[in-house]
This record gives sequence, structure tokens and C-alpha cells, in this order.
Amino acid sequence: MRKKIFNSIAMILILIFVSSASFAEVDPSAENHKIIGGLYSLAAAIELNAKTNPDVNSLVRFFERIPPGWQNEIKIERDKNKKSIWVGIAVDEFSTARKYLRSHADELGIKDAPGGAAWLGSEFAWLKAADITKNKLKVADLAAAEGEGKIFFNVPGSDLWWVAWPSFNSSAMKKILNSHGAEDAPELQAPKFEEAPRTSIYDEVRPSSVRVPDKMHMGTSKNSFDMSMEVGDVIFNPIPNVGR
Repeated sequence: MRKKIFNSIAMILILIFVSSASFAEVDPSAENHKIIGGLYSLAAAIELNAKTNPDVNSLVRFFERIPPGWQNEIKIERDKNKKSIWVGIAVDEFSTARKYLRSHADELGIKDAPGGAAWLGSEFAWLKAADITKNKLKVADLAAAEGEGKIFFNVPGSDLWWVAWPSFNSSAMKKILNSHGAEDAPELQAPKFEEAPRTSIYDEVRPSSVRVPDKMHMGTSKNSFDMSMEVGDVIFNPIPNVGR
């Protein structure tokens, strides 16, 4: 009897271990992924671009679909000595990611400015994407894995994985996995992203409403209450004809 109980407990522990080993910890907040995963995505795109003086437009070709306004919400800068490249993503003052960023910025390498202190609340969150040595790039230390057709990133010393934002195209995904693919990567499930609804230009810019004007009376006869004007054989009534 004791042996059966021992075997049952051992089987349960094995199942727990296998379950925890096959699924990685993925933060459920899509907003956190848009900023943190977005920063790692920009760093990976900087490596793919392989230029020591990149710009935002040069990175667009690596992504499958660029969200509206994306290019206005990211920045790429080199430090004063031009020895490193930094990427930044705007953090809205009402963003739900702000609390998480404050708590984990130090371990995730996210700064309040290029080369600055850990992020506490600046308008942009910054990450060092690469160092520049002898006109060559030495990219940030990242691990990558694929899950549900998307790329996830992980930094050394952390158990958390962050989905790429925006999604990379298939060619870029292949190159990233070849360079940074993690061995024995866990099973990864992406959080659900809520895309902003598309609006028609006619919903944003509405013309002034136009109504049909009241009928104007035109005739050749008039009574004592008319305030009409007679021009030749035609009488014009400037007052709307109501109840005639």
C-alpha cells in the first residue's frame, strides 16, 4: 500500500515538473508586450539591418504589418560618442504598463534615456540595441523562440518571454532564430492583442449638414398679408410659404 502511495506521489511530481518545463511564463498583459517585446524587436531589427547609423524607415521591411502611427511612436538614437545604438518606444501617461516597467526596468535593461538610469516614468522607454566596435555592431544579448507563428524574446537571467511587436515577416523570423534560437525552448502562447479599429476618413471629417431649404413662393397673385416684391410679371416672396 505504501509503495502504491509513493508511486502515485512520484507520478504527480513528474507531471508537475513536465508541465512547468513545457510551458514558459508569458505575461498576460498585451500592453507590457507592446513596449517590452517591442523594444527587443527593434533591437533584433537593428541587427538585421546591419547599419551603424539606422533610421526608423530602414526597419519597416523586416515586419509583416506596421500598426498605424508606429513610426511616430519609436525612436532610434546613438549615444554622444557614437559607440552604441539605442531604441525607444513611447509610453503613454495612461499606459497600464507603467507600473510593471518601474518594477522591472532594471532587470530588463530598460532606461529612461539612452545611457540613463532605470526607467521610472519618462515619455520614452529605452533599450541599448547594440554596441558599435570598429564600425561593426555587437547586438544585445537575446534568446529567441517561436510560438504560434510568432517570435518571442528572452533576456539572460529572466524566466519571462516577450512576444515581438510588430510581428516579423517569415524571412526575418528565420534569420532571428538562426542567430538567437534558444535550445529546448518552451511552448509559448501569445497574449491577445487588441488592434485599434479602423475608421473611414468620412467618420473623422464630417461635412456640415445640409438641409433642404423651405420652399419659396413664386406666383403672380398676392393678398394683403404678403411681403412679396414684384419684379416685372413675377412676384418673389422672401418669407417661407407656410400654411397657404
